[in-house]
Amino acid sequence: MPFPFLFLTLSLILGICISDILSLPLASSALGLSASLVLAWLFFALKKNKPCLVFILAACLFLGSGMFAVFNNRYEQNGLRRLPQNTYGDFYGTLYLSPSPGLDRDILYLRVKKVVMLNKEELVSGNLRISVPHSAEFASPLDYVAGDKLKVSAQIVPAREYRNFAEPFSRMYLKALLIHNLAATKSRLLVEKTGNGSRGSLLRLMSILRQRCQRKIEQNFAAAQNPQVLSSEGAIFETLILGGRGRLSAEDTTALQKTGLFHLFAISGAHIGIISFFIFLLLKSLRVPTRLSYGLLIIILIFYSFLVEGRASVLRAAIMSIAFLLGKLFWKDVHLINTISLSAFVLLLFNPFQLFDLGFELTYAATFSIILFFPKFMAHLPKLPLKASETFAMSLSAQLGVLPFIATSFHRIIFSGLILNFIGIPLVGIIMAAGYIFLPISFMMPALARPLAAGIHFLIKVFMASTHVLDGAAFLSYRIPTPPLPVVIGYFVFLLLFFLPDRFKKFKPAVFLGFAVCFGLLIFYPFSSASKDLKVTFIDVGQGDSILVEFPGRKKMLIDGGGLPIGTFDIGENVVSPFLWSKGIKTIDYLVLSHAHPDHLNGLVAVANNFRIGEFWETTSPPGDQKYVQLKNSLVSVPQHRIFRGYARREGDVRMEVLSPKERPSLTSSPDNDQSLVLRLSYGSTSFLLTADIGVNTEQEILDGGGDIRSRVFKSPHHGSNFSSSKPFLGAVAPEIIVISVGRGAPFGLPHPEIIDRYRQTDASIYRTDLHGAVEISSNGRGLKVRTAVRE
Repeated sequence: MPFPFLFLTLSLILGICISDILSLPLASSALGLSASLVLAWLFFALKKNKPCLVFILAACLFLGSGMFAVFNNRYEQNGLRRLPQNTYGDFYGTLYLSPSPGLDRDILYLRVKKVVMLNKEELVSGNLRISVPHSAEFASPLDYVAGDKLKVSAQIVPAREYRNFAEPFSRMYLKALLIHNLAATKSRLLVEKTGNGSRGSLLRLMSILRQRCQRKIEQNFAAAQNPQVLSSEGAIFETLILGGRGRLSAEDTTALQKTGLFHLFAISGAHIGIISFFIFLLLKSLRVPTRLSYGLLIIILIFYSFLVEGRASVLRAAIMSIAFLLGKLFWKDVHLINTISLSAFVLLLFNPFQLFDLGFELTYAATFSIILFFPKFMAHLPKLPLKASETFAMSLSAQLGVLPFIATSFHRIIFSGLILNFIGIPLVGIIMAAGYIFLPISFMMPALARPLAAGIHFLIKVFMASTHVLDGAAFLSYRIPTPPLPVVIGYFVFLLLFFLPDRFKKFKPAVFLGFAVCFGLLIFYPFSSASKDLKVTFIDVGQGDSILVEFPGRKKMLIDGGGLPIGTFDIGENVVSPFLWSKGIKTIDYLVLSHAHPDHLNGLVAVANNFRIGEFWETTSPPGDQKYVQLKNSLVSVPQHRIFRGYARREGDVRMEVLSPKERPSLTSSPDNDQSLVLRLSYGSTSFLLTADIGVNTEQEILDGGGDIRSRVFKSPHHGSNFSSSKPFLGAVAPEIIVISVGRGAPFGLPHPEIIDRYRQTDASIYRTDLHGAVEISSNGRGLKVRTAVRE
């Protein structure tokens, strides 16, 4: 068997998946493993090879399920995970990684040993990720290294989870990193160093070297307008050389993702490949024997892995390369699939949670696809200069393997990378080669480092400019909804069937046709997102509003997009858009802005860029609001309407009417809660009153209008504020269901206890996005059905 580790690894993976789905007890896995090993040995002794192989594979399956059960039990029962959310404490422990700098905060990774909380000391062991915000008083980065002992006064905070009928991404992400809890501190003054680690520790020495390299990058790549801040080019250079993407700007990240060049920064196989290529060139020029070159390269890759502190993406690629090089050292013939499978087997044994990490999936999908398809493509491509044929074959092979993963996780189809890789890969190779020359020179000859840094700065500018070369060709990179699972499975099945033995040649046309169908369904997504009922979903966007209306048929309306007033996290891109894609939505027929406060407006910018928009509704425009300007720029070709009280429209059997605000002489005004758009939807005997952030004054104006405002579903005004939901207004609405859109741990004590008591007096059912997650209410024109993301 040319690659036995492939089947052993697949069995291990199957065991991990089974244990994750069925939650198998450890005892059953241990019993199955023991029995399988005994039977495998018995058949081996009897020289029955096939039954022996079957039981070896069964042993690997039970090993995988058992390892997952052990890790999962240990992780879930960790004392640090059980600490109450939103409570403060003093955490004592040791840094196990260097501080990770970010755009607006730094991150500390603390291996906790002791916690003092509510004047009670408790011995707790676990990994804690702590965010430390930047401030004007402390512009310099945190001056700590791995191994330092710290005391940090911080608050346990929940993971940034938005519960919208899908497993929160952060849960498995933190598991894959073996981080047991998250915390935040208000100031770096609350971080105190209590001792040093061992001076001879290799991790400490590498942490010191890493941070000194970071300082050299910061000194030579400072922003022109603020020398204390790393420039955009510096952040890209830091990512390429040292790993970690904490200081990449949102704009640069989006440009790299959109063009398909993000793999040069994210997967990190490129880092290892480029390093190995240049090291081999150097050793070959020095006439170093081949086998000795393999040994030296293994040492260099181990050193690099320590320098980037074992970051998962780099570590995966390094282990894959080291496994291959060790094979070349000890055996004449090494099968790549065997060594790659061995590396995956080892990684999953040390941390089975990695199987569910997107980076792990992308790394191995791309690598296996290159191994399988690169030779086939090269056999049919002409020999072009400058390794152009090899670059195209490599890009196309990797694309085949990762396309469904990118479509599912990033909701993007990217073909532009096949073209831009001709520019990107050589440029990144030159930048990295220059970077590893720059670092030692910056220590030994700082004056010489300056012009070298300027040259690197120019190359990075050229590289980032290349990401915009194909901006006008939208068909080369576009967003799609989540592909159906059968299409993804069919894609991979037919892809693998291309390797049927020659005796099955007659089936090749059918295989090609099957793959073409799955490929077409994947990239074009022709599936309908029709609804037979009127569905109104109050999306969990934290502290803010975003409401999806699905009319009977195919038309959709989105009212507001949530948003954060500060920070780099984009609710529209990371919460609202994925929720819409998960429902198979590609077009928003009515995009509505109730009023231009950040928690309603900011998320709409990404939505306007990610979806086809039919028309845009608003009332007044805010003067000089940057996010509003971005939104309007994205809607230049979209029909736009200003709507006020008295406006009414029908969408099929659903009547939409605007109850507020009144039309004003000036169409430009500062955002005002009382000028929010109030919309009433009527369908048969059911109705929904969507009140945005209005207060009691507007409520009284609506009452004075004299119209019928009775509604079976009532969206609580202003997140349950006590300046809204007056008793007369609530009495006139007479709701059966009240929905409060509010974030967990919301500021200002929302929803207000007095309002909750008032709602309870109505006997209406109360749903809250902070407790129930997304709330979906369906109407067939007669009755109402409620579904929540979090079941009570």
